[in-house]
Amino acid sequence: MTPRKSFFVVFMITGVVLAAFGQQAEKPQAQPPSRFYNVDTEKQVEGVIEQVVFEPRYEDRAPFLIVIIEEKKTSQKFRVEVSPVWFFDRDLHKGEPVKIIGSLYTKGDDAYIIARELKTGGETFMLRDSRGFPNWRGGPMKQKGKRRGRGI
Repeated sequence: MTPRKSFFVVFMITGVVLAAFGQQAEKPQAQPPSRFYNVDTEKQVEGVIEQVVFEPRYEDRAPFLIVIIEEKKTSQKFRVEVSPVWFFDRDLHKGEPVKIIGSLYTKGDDAYIIARELKTGGETFMLRDSRGFPNWRGGPMKQKGKRRGRGI
C-alpha cells in the first residue's frame, strides 16, 4: 500500500470513529438520580401521614412508595421517599402517626426526606443500612437485609 493510500485509510477510519462518537453524544442520556442518601443531613421527624403516593422513580422499575407527612412540632410538610412498593409490605394510611429517620434535602421551597427507618404502629422498618444503602439491593428475589423490629 502506498503512503498516500495508507493516509487516506487512516483518515477515513478516524472520520468514522469521530462520527460514531458524535452521534452518541447527541442521544439523550438517562439522567442519574439527583438525590443520594447523605448521613450528614439525617433528621428525625415525627408526624402524621397526609397522603400516600406511588410514584415512578427510575425507568423500567417498580414505583416508589412516597408519603407526605406533616411534622407535629412545626407543621412543616415533608415528602418522604420510603422504598420500592414491592419492598414495603405494610399498608400506610392517611392520619397514621409515623416517625421517620432519613436524609433531608430541599428542592426550591420543598423539603424531602430519603427514609432510612420508618416507625409506625409499634413496628420499625429498616429501609436502609446505617450508611444509607438500600436494603432492597438485589431486587425482589433477594430481599436480603429486610428487617423488622418492635416498639416505637
